[in-house]
Amino acid sequence: MAQPVLNLLEVDFFSGIPRPEAEELARHSEHRKYGDSNRVYSQGDRLPGVLVVVKGALKVFRTDGRGHIQVLEFLRPGQCVGEVSVFDGASIASSAEAHGETELWLIPAVPLRDMAHRRPDVAEGLMRQFAAKIRHLVGLVEALSLHSVPERVAQTILEYQAQHPDRMVVEFDETQEELAQCVGASREAFSRALRLLSDLGLIHSTFPVVKVVDIAKLKRYAKG
Repeated sequence: MAQPVLNLLEVDFFSGIPRPEAEELARHSEHRKYGDSNRVYSQGDRLPGVLVVVKGALKVFRTDGRGHIQVLEFLRPGQCVGEVSVFDGASIASSAEAHGETELWLIPAVPLRDMAHRRPDVAEGLMRQFAAKIRHLVGLVEALSLHSVPERVAQTILEYQAQHPDRMVVEFDETQEELAQCVGASREAFSRALRLLSDLGLIHSTFPVVKVVDIAKLKRYAKG
């Protein structure tokens, strides 16, 4: 079987660095496979580098020690985690497990830090991606603190629909429980929100398939 090849320029976080440097980092990288629901790392671990998703998905979440779970995101191919830990040396603040059969590449921390130190253009490209990640986290905090559960569910539907903007039908791979954890709600509250959005004529839900009936009104509703 042919050895998998990593093209780092297809990965959001590394897309701004020059090709020779991307290829150099790829040569240092390690290919990993995980079965569905296998733990990849745990909250408090020190990651040895950046983990890049190339197949399947990575469920990234936090727990409060009392059984409550907040799903931060589902990372898809082309996305990664561990960037902050590589540069600040701290333990990671989340846990992650494979969502389906999942393949990752580990970009080791040492060659990545060394390259950023000696190449200002690489460092600048990475800083732009850090800025984008901060904006994403600010949006997550805003959604959880300023919007109702139905509004957050509407935002989730729109985020998934935007991945295929020519289609008005979204088919979720995640369960209602997992999506509820993404929006900081119970499964029952998530289900009630779907019914409300259906009653308002914004969607038609036969979960896991959700059809967007009126995308303009759904966008206005999601803004609160």
